[in-house]
Amino acid sequence: MKENVISEENIRQLVNDFYSKVRDEKELGSIFIKAIGNDSEEWKPHLQKLCDFWSSIMLGSRRYHGSPFQRHLMLPKFERVLFDHWLSLFEETTREIYTEEIADRFVEKSKQISKSLQLGLYQRFPEK
Repeated sequence: MKENVISEENIRQLVNDFYSKVRDEKELGSIFIKAIGNDSEEWKPHLQKLCDFWSSIMLGSRRYHGSPFQRHLMLPKFERVLFDHWLSLFEETTREIYTEEIADRFVEKSKQISKSLQLGLYQRFPEK
């Protein structure tokens, strides 16, 4: 049965399931593995930070303190199309866990975040 309420537990499930898929993807996974590592222990702080991020956004917990944009600026340059792939995997994962209404809320937020990151990354540092 799909979740019809957002909770800390199902946010954790979403983050863990989604980033498991990301790590399995050749192109997306390589970006994250280069930045974080490939060991489960290396991923724990990152996954916790992402749980805090989504909890802050979806539940208003205010647990996340950081700048996603600054973190993305530090990554090696990657193709803009990978944002679309990231969004597709994220939507797939949210729809596996949540009811349509809640999944739609997560997907809308993820699109807003992606758009904001892309504007900052690619307008400031245009693709050649």
